[in-house]
Amino acid sequence: MEKESRMKRFFGKMRYKYRLIVMNESTYEERFAMRLSRLNVFTVISVTLLAVIVISFFLIAYTPLREYIPGYGNVEERKTLYELSLKTDSLEKELQARDVYFQAFFSMLLNLDSAMLVDNYSAYSNSGVNTDFNAEGGSAGFLLPPLKGNVVNKFNVSTKHFGVDISGEKDSFIHGVADGLVIFSDWTLDGGKTIVIQHSSNMISVYKHNSVLLKEQGESVAAGEPIALIGNTGEETTGPHLHFELWIDQVPVNPEHHISFE
Repeated sequence: MEKESRMKRFFGKMRYKYRLIVMNESTYEERFAMRLSRLNVFTVISVTLLAVIVISFFLIAYTPLREYIPGYGNVEERKTLYELSLKTDSLEKELQARDVYFQAFFSMLLNLDSAMLVDNYSAYSNSGVNTDFNAEGGSAGFLLPPLKGNVVNKFNVSTKHFGVDISGEKDSFIHGVADGLVIFSDWTLDGGKTIVIQHSSNMISVYKHNSVLLKEQGESVAAGEPIALIGNTGEETTGPHLHFELWIDQVPVNPEHHISFE
């Protein structure tokens, strides 16, 4: 009963009417009068605050005023970020597509998988074919070195390393080993900037991890002509070097048997 009595007294006070009068200070003339209760004042203030909140929300959400909020960013910045995101996705897909194309090209060219290459290399080495083959069919001395330097990682078919890694100074020129035609000159995920040259007598030379490519697909190359600069591009690299491969009759061969790199 006491609690109910307190509640009644509280709401009674909230509804109790007060008279608000505005008077002229000099003449005490009444200019404005209004009857108010505490409940009226509380209701008016609550409705006003709610209206301010709602209006502010719509102004921020649907008008350019939101651009003035710190950290929100303007329309042009968001548009630029969105376009850059699309371009990044497109470039990533293009690189993946080119890498797939590059791998498919060799699959078509060789028509062999990595496991079969080991057996094919052994059969090729034991077939009695001249292992001093070069583009002119003579001795190995007619094949020019793509780069003078130390061979830091040798040819090894058992580990599927179908070429040699040659160390060299940064931005050194890489040269074509013989006359030929560039059949690939682009980026791959594993080899970075890569050039592949088709020579006569079913020989192909491959140059990976370059920093700059000086020849484009379809261009002819003379023996000893600069085709790229040594680099460190691609995923499968640990420092500036040239990964060089030599393929004869669709089989990878040890470049050190055909070229002197020193």
